[in-house]
Amino acid sequence: MQTHKKIVWMLMPLLALGAYTAILLQSVQTESGKDKSIIVIMKSNDIRTEFWQTVRAGAKTAAKEFQAKADIRGPLQETDVHEQIGLVEQAIAEQPQAIVLAPADDDLLVPVAEKVRQAGIKLVVIDSPLDGNPGDSFIASNNLDAGRKAGRALASMTKGRPAVAILSDKGSSPTATDRENGIREALAANQPAAVVGTRYAANQEELAYQATKQLLADHPEINGMICLNETATLGAAKAIKELNKSASVKLVGFGASIYEIKLLEEGVLHATLVQKPFNIGYLGVKAAVELIDGKKANPRDNIDSTVVTKENMYDPENQKLLFPFVER
Repeated sequence: MQTHKKIVWMLMPLLALGAYTAILLQSVQTESGKDKSIIVIMKSNDIRTEFWQTVRAGAKTAAKEFQAKADIRGPLQETDVHEQIGLVEQAIAEQPQAIVLAPADDDLLVPVAEKVRQAGIKLVVIDSPLDGNPGDSFIASNNLDAGRKAGRALASMTKGRPAVAILSDKGSSPTATDRENGIREALAANQPAAVVGTRYAANQEELAYQATKQLLADHPEINGMICLNETATLGAAKAIKELNKSASVKLVGFGASIYEIKLLEEGVLHATLVQKPFNIGYLGVKAAVELIDGKKANPRDNIDSTVVTKENMYDPENQKLLFPFVER
């Protein structure tokens, strides 16, 4: 009996030390992990928008990897700028340590972005820039280079004699502007090369459809179209398919939705520029964690795009881009 008591008393300091160590480790884990509060505000949180759902997946993966809490939000429509501003205002009131923002408008979001900084909250901007660059870090596709790739792809398809129409969402978008500048730069290297003009579809598939029909009626010489986003691509493809012009009008788009993949397989869409939205979401949260930890995040991170065609869409690397959630 005495022996048992001695053993218990001898073990008491060790048990106390173990308990203290466990509490200390738990405290350290809390400070370095789940205390990292990040709010991610996307352009759209619509579950039908594959690009933004892939951004969401990347953000959640990074949050899990770096033991941070990431609350992901966004308006239903990319065009609902005022709702997004309200979401940022709400996020500021909640006082997270960092906000990751994909601004729906490069100008209208600037005042509320400045409020984020004034509140002492770290700000990471993803996908589209803000005027004056008020963020601590910016992560997006290299849209100028993507535009060059699209222009070169179309020039090759039209054997160096492109007569091209460009279909965009709006003239003031920095993303669209960079893409169009890249396209025009690439096409200028081809002589002769004609850009019939740029039309705007306000991110609406029906407007893109109508604009394409009108363009092809007014300019029968058009042998190529480049659409700067998914909705424009789908609207243009619908018109080209309806007019039986898939062989004579080479269509190059942006995006990798299931609808665009189907159009590639059908030969209506001849090439698409595939971005890496998973990387954008992942790197956005990673940069936020680095800033919270007092580290210096990369001020600008450009992510490249890949030209995917019917001929190369089944290559293993392109399959990973087109189907990022498929186990391999």
